[in-house]
Amino acid sequence: MENFIEPLKERDEFIYSNIYLFTKSKKLRFDIKKTVLTNKRTLKTSINIGHNNKISIESSLYNIAPIIREIYGTEEDYNYLCSDDDDFWTCEIDDENSSNDRIRLLQKAKTGEIFDFWISPENIENTEIFESNSNYNCQPEVVYVGQSFRMIDRISSHKTLHRAVSELKDDEDLKIFFATFKYGYGGHRNFADIFNGNVSKIWMSQHGKSKEYKSKIDLVERFLIHFLQPKYNSQHKKTKIQNDELVKSILLENDIDVVSLNIGVNGKNFEFWSEKQQVKTEYCSFNFLEPEKGYQNGLITNKINE
Repeated sequence: MENFIEPLKERDEFIYSNIYLFTKSKKLRFDIKKTVLTNKRTLKTSINIGHNNKISIESSLYNIAPIIREIYGTEEDYNYLCSDDDDFWTCEIDDENSSNDRIRLLQKAKTGEIFDFWISPENIENTEIFESNSNYNCQPEVVYVGQSFRMIDRISSHKTLHRAVSELKDDEDLKIFFATFKYGYGGHRNFADIFNGNVSKIWMSQHGKSKEYKSKIDLVERFLIHFLQPKYNSQHKKTKIQNDELVKSILLENDIDVVSLNIGVNGKNFEFWSEKQQVKTEYCSFNFLEPEKGYQNGLITNKINE
């Protein structure tokens, strides 16, 4: 757990996240025996997906190693500076320290300088080559939604996390996603006053430091749980969301009639889903004027009566 938490402490994406998702998906592992560098810039490997599927890929390290993109900037610069015709830089796999879980690569300069970097199956999972393969079936199933303003302490001692890990099948991994949010408005009956302060005072606040902001995080958590119905959550799953006191005080008392949720982002490995979610869609809306319909596909708008 310490090896997992420590690298996150300095990252804004983690520091400013208050919602977290526990998910499970098929385990990804390298077939280390089939992993080679075909030249100093190109990795060829096979990745096992659970027990039954595998994907073979051959790709530039520029596409799958974030540190390479940070150092060299463009792929053209990388190809030029690490050309096969120029022996200043070489690259090799550190066979002794690599495993099916991750691969260590060593880039060496003629001057004796060496820097190492690691590649995990998840690095390759983020590429188009991986996602376009028909054997890919690793979309994360959400099994728990939570929120915290002391994230490190919360995750480090989370009883549900340990329970979820203990109940994984041997071809599954548990992954934790940390989320931040933006809020938007449309169709509010006092729309003309939004930028004069009325609605903005209700919703906008300095990040994470006000009671109002924390209440919005509570609201996001509540809707995600109510919509996704995650396996390990117990609260907010069976409630009538339109009768929830927080929902009424933040939304209904401010004449907000519709809430829309969009939980699919940036490719298959972020296509969150849950076995019991109320609608099988990534983008849905809940209309408080017609709560009996529950969550509905897409964006819903209500006409404003003058």
